[in-house]
Amino acid sequence: MPIAQIIDAIDCAATKWCNPAWPERIACRDRVAQFTGFSPEVVDRSFDLELRNYRADSLWRVLRREIGDPGVLDGAVFDINLWGYTTAVGPNLVAAILSGNVPGLPALSIVRVLLAKAPMIAKVASGEPCFAAEFVRSLHKISPVLGDALLVTYWRSDETEQLREVTTEVDTVIAYGGIPALKALRAVLPPSVRLLEHSHKLSVGYITRDHLALEQSRLAKAIAIDISTFNQQACITPQAYFIQDEAGTVASFATMVAAALEAMSRKLPLGTLSLSCAAAVRLARLDNSWVTAIDANTSLEHDKGLEFTVTTAATLGQYESIRNRFLCLIPVSGIDDVVAQLAPWRSHLQNVGLGCEPTELTPLLHQFSRIGVSRICSPGRMAEPSMMWCHDGRTCVAELLRWCDVEMHELIPKHES
Repeated sequence: MPIAQIIDAIDCAATKWCNPAWPERIACRDRVAQFTGFSPEVVDRSFDLELRNYRADSLWRVLRREIGDPGVLDGAVFDINLWGYTTAVGPNLVAAILSGNVPGLPALSIVRVLLAKAPMIAKVASGEPCFAAEFVRSLHKISPVLGDALLVTYWRSDETEQLREVTTEVDTVIAYGGIPALKALRAVLPPSVRLLEHSHKLSVGYITRDHLALEQSRLAKAIAIDISTFNQQACITPQAYFIQDEAGTVASFATMVAAALEAMSRKLPLGTLSLSCAAAVRLARLDNSWVTAIDANTSLEHDKGLEFTVTTAATLGQYESIRNRFLCLIPVSGIDDVVAQLAPWRSHLQNVGLGCEPTELTPLLHQFSRIGVSRICSPGRMAEPSMMWCHDGRTCVAELLRWCDVEMHELIPKHES
C-alpha cells in the first residue's frame, strides 16, 4: 500500500476525531471519562491536542524530517550521497504496550507503526481500554486493509505467559510504563526482539528573573494551562516550575498562579479523583501546611475542594510528584541552581517550559540539552508537542525502520567527478 494512501486514511480518521460533534467521539469521550475520572472537558481537550497531530501535513513533515525522502517507504530511491539506491522497510510485526493515562495518546504508537508499514498487536491499559479500539475501528471503516493490520487486545500485567506468546511472534516491542514494569518486560523478551521503551519522565518549567518581571500575569495563566491539561498525568506536563527570584516574590507569584488555576478549573474541571489520589493530595497539603507554619519563605495555596494546589519549596525533592494539579514553585538563583537540582534525574528528563528573554534562549538551550532535556517550549505549550518533536530525543518512526542500500553495483549510473 503506497505511503500516500496510508497517510490519506489516517488523515481522514483524524479529521473525524478532531470534530467535537462527531457522535463516535462523544461516545468514546464519555467512556474514557468514566474509566479515568477525568472530566469530559479534560478528555475533549486531550483529544483535540493529540489527534490534530495526525493530519496529513503533520505526517508528511515528520517523514521528511526523520527519513528525508518518504519515497523510500515505497521502493528504491536514488541517493546522491550514497550514489546508489536505498529503501526502508518496517518490522514484520510490532507489539505495543500502550499507556492509559493520557486520552488519545495510544494513537501515537498506532500511527507511527502504520507509517513504517508494519502490522501491530496493541495491548491497552486496564485504566483506559476504550480509545485505541475505537480509533482502530474508525480506521477500518476508512481503509479495511489498514484496520486489518491492527489488533487491539488486553491481558493482565501478571499474565506473563500471554506476553511471552505474543513476543515470540514479533520482532519489535514499543512499551510505555514505569521503570519496574519495563524492567519486568525486558526480562521476558527474547534476545532477538527489539524494545523501544518510553519510561516515566520528569518535566519542569523555568522562568528567568527578567522575563518574570515583564510577564507575570500572562505567565501565571500559561502555567495554569500546562498544569490543567491532562491533569499533570502526561510526562510532558510540569511537576514543578523553577523561578529565578527571591522567595517572597515567588510566593506572591504562587498566589497569581493559584488564581489562574481557579479560573481554569471553571473551564476545565479536574474530574473525580480516586480515593487513593484524593488522600495523597490531602496528605501532601497537610505536610506542606506544617512546613509553611515554620518557614516564612514557603507558601501554600489551594481551593476548598481538590481542584488545585500550589506550594513553594526550597528544592525539587522527589520528582515523582502528587500530580492532579499539584504544583511546586521553586525559587532559584539561576540556571546553575536548576541544573544542579535536576542532575540526579537527568536520565528521566523530558520537557521544559522556558520563559526567558531573547538573549537568554540559546545559552539555556545548551544547558538543558546537556542534561538530557529533549523538548523546550514556551510556558503554556508544554502539553502540545508536535509529531515533529524527537520524542525522548529519538526519531521514533525512523527507529522502526531497517535500511537496505545498493552501492558499488555495475547497474548504478557512473558518478561524474
